[in-house]
Order: sequence, then structure tokens, then C-alpha cells
Amino acid sequence: MKDFFGRRPLLVGLTLLVLLAAAVSWLSSDQSKPGNTTARPPKTSGASRPAGDRAGGTPRSANGLVIDAQHDISADGRPPDARRESIVRMGIGELQEMKQMNLAVFDDAAKRWNAQPRVKELIAQWQATEAAWKTQDDEAKAAVVPQMEAMWKEALGLLREEVEKSAREAAAGVK
Repeated sequence: MKDFFGRRPLLVGLTLLVLLAAAVSWLSSDQSKPGNTTARPPKTSGASRPAGDRAGGTPRSANGLVIDAQHDISADGRPPDARRESIVRMGIGELQEMKQMNLAVFDDAAKRWNAQPRVKELIAQWQATEAAWKTQDDEAKAAVVPQMEAMWKEALGLLREEVEKSAREAAAGVK
């Protein structure tokens, strides 16, 4: 009786292994039924192969490919509204990241940043661009998008400098 209790984990493991093997064989036998299989097309080789097919190991060619401006998914191929929205989202994401990284000094740094004359000028330019945005056609909007991106980058760069300066000053005061 003591041998049985001593070998119980071994017996349970062996039973689970047998059940697992039975399940795998049952599932694999289900695939071999004639109704469940999908036939592969016969492979053509040598001279009977159509001219458009390529050999298995040869690289693909870009000849004959055409770029369609209607379906261009690159960043510049997006409509101006989507590009503008992306710029704003990325800027807000950077703002939140800066705030989380320097939570203790961010509010004071943001107040000093907002008081800078260049930042006030950038905000006024952005507001003027936003006001004109609604009345412009897509070509005019597309021409303005790079300027909008440059405004965001400059403003966020100035904020980053201010936050880093405040963080350095706070770290120097703590030591």
C-alpha cells in the first residue's frame, strides 16, 4: 500500500500523458478524412510552367508595379486633416510624457514656458492657421501642414528645455 501512495504522482503524470497522446491522435485523424482535406494544385515544372511564374528561390521584381496616389498609405499620402490630427496627437503625447517624467517641476516650467514671447507668437500663429484651416481646400491645407508641424516641434522643444532646466535646478537644490 505504501508503494502505491509513493508512486501516485508518477501514475497521474503517466495517465495525463496517455490522455494527451490520445487527444493528439484523435485531432490529427480528423484532418485525414477525405471531406476535410484541401487539394493542392499540381506543381508545374520546367518547360510546362507559364511564363509569368517565377522559380521558387528567385527574387521578385518591381517591374510593372505602379504606385497609385489614391491608395498611398505613407505619411505624406494621407489627407491633410489626418496629418494635422496626427501632429496634434503626437504633440499631446509628448506633453504627457514630459509631464510624467518630471511631475514635480512640470507645472511651474509650463507656466514659465507659456510666458515666453516666442511661445505666445507660436500660439497666435497656430490659432490663425486653425481659423483659416476650415475655409481652405486640400491643396492649401497640404501646403500648411509642414508649417504646423514645425510650430509644434519648436514649441515642444522650448517646453522640453524649460522642463529640463527646472529639473536640473530642482536636482541641484535637493543635493
